[in-house]
Amino acid sequence: MSGLPRIYVQIPAYRDTELPKTLLDLYGKAAAPERLRTCVIWQHAPHESLPREVWELPGIEIVDIDADRSRGCNWARSMAQQRWQDEEYTLIIDSHHRFARGWDDAAIAMHRQLRDQGVRKPLLTAYLPAYDPQREPGARRKRPYRIIPYGRDRGILTKLASTPIPWWTSLTEPVVADFVSLHFIFTAGEFNRDIRFSPRIYFFGDEVVTSVRAYTHGYDLYHPHRILGWHCFDRAGRVPHWNDHPDWHQQHERSLSVMRRFFAGDYIDDVLVLGTERTVAEFENHTLTPLVALR
Repeated sequence: MSGLPRIYVQIPAYRDTELPKTLLDLYGKAAAPERLRTCVIWQHAPHESLPREVWELPGIEIVDIDADRSRGCNWARSMAQQRWQDEEYTLIIDSHHRFARGWDDAAIAMHRQLRDQGVRKPLLTAYLPAYDPQREPGARRKRPYRIIPYGRDRGILTKLASTPIPWWTSLTEPVVADFVSLHFIFTAGEFNRDIRFSPRIYFFGDEVVTSVRAYTHGYDLYHPHRILGWHCFDRAGRVPHWNDHPDWHQQHERSLSVMRRFFAGDYIDDVLVLGTERTVAEFENHTLTPLVALR
């Protein structure tokens, strides 16, 4: 692996039947799988298992957790993030993905292209196009998307959606983005030091919170102009955390309260904090989207 920049891959996985295929495709489609070190926070039921070939992947670390102990996706993300070992790059994804061949070389090349253009902290992110596990490999959408605001809860922006990037085949560089997708982030490894995930944010709204934090820490967000992979949006092959945890409503309500205070600059701890390079108001002006509005 001498001379190859390393990539730390982080995957929170909750009772997902797609996890084995995701991991095998992650390594199988990488141009240099030896550069990968992958941490999976594997939250599973007692009867669920992983095949031997997954455990034997190079650089794999699987943190084995009983699903009953799970406190949600960002709790798992926080756990994975703490295992970063100064790799040059980091990739944050879900446990239900497929990948384009040579995705690692392509992502590094896009990141370097932006750095060469003077972007100090580029961050590549996307709602990847969909794939259907029941119709693989022929049912994959063929175009990249940009992320847009979509829905609110108690006046707080919590939901994002996507729309196709027009004329993408003629593009020669990544496209400026407004929001982060937590099912695909590729950026410098220092992100794990700058933007620590907080278990206080349960699920809904976590991408908005991460977008604001990254922006105020000086990261410039971009969407890849070429397809690097695909994401499964259908939950039929996995059990959502809230199906197993009836107290999720209380977690969500607490999360909304935390977000409202956070956007106002009222910090609860030293993890969930804003950066000092830009302000929340500048983010709202940049995206033309208020974070908290009338219901």
